[in-house]
Amino acid sequence: MRLIFEHPWVLSLAIASIGFGFMWVGLREDLLNRIKIGVSLVLFSLIILVVGLLVDTPTEHAKIVVHGFIDAATEGDIQGAIFFVTDDVLLVDDWRGKTGTSKQAVRISLVELHKRHSINYSTVLRLVPIEREEDVLVELSLFSRVSGIGTVPSRWRILVKQVEDDGWKIYSIDAIEIAGRSYR
Repeated sequence: MRLIFEHPWVLSLAIASIGFGFMWVGLREDLLNRIKIGVSLVLFSLIILVVGLLVDTPTEHAKIVVHGFIDAATEGDIQGAIFFVTDDVLLVDDWRGKTGTSKQAVRISLVELHKRHSINYSTVLRLVPIEREEDVLVELSLFSRVSGIGTVPSRWRILVKQVEDDGWKIYSIDAIEIAGRSYR
């Protein structure tokens, strides 16, 4: 089922190809039964595609939230970045060596970062969402181009969960390693 929901075009394309094969043979050899099978398979592939595009899994939600947070933080849109976190977000061991438990802690950390440096771009090298019972753990590796420093590699562990009435949000941000400095 995960293949259908997260990558609907793969299964849909495979089934549609088989359907077109049946239709081709049916048209070429004038076999109405094979044409019907081919049309049925193509319609079935379209149903799979539509269902897969309409249904989002928790891992897909987590990817969207994390990418949105990274894009907003990179652009300096602090209010936009704050939108993607819960009210009681846990910022574990931020780059100043402190731990915070609110949107305000994330806001302060981002404001201080952007006061010191501007981020030209961030490239996601690795984003591995791991669906768990109540949340999604996202293991993230980034390359960021930071003014005055250069290219900075970093690794993060981010937890995303569904919040009632508010959609999917980040509730924990844990810096694992930034520019070779381990936070463990």
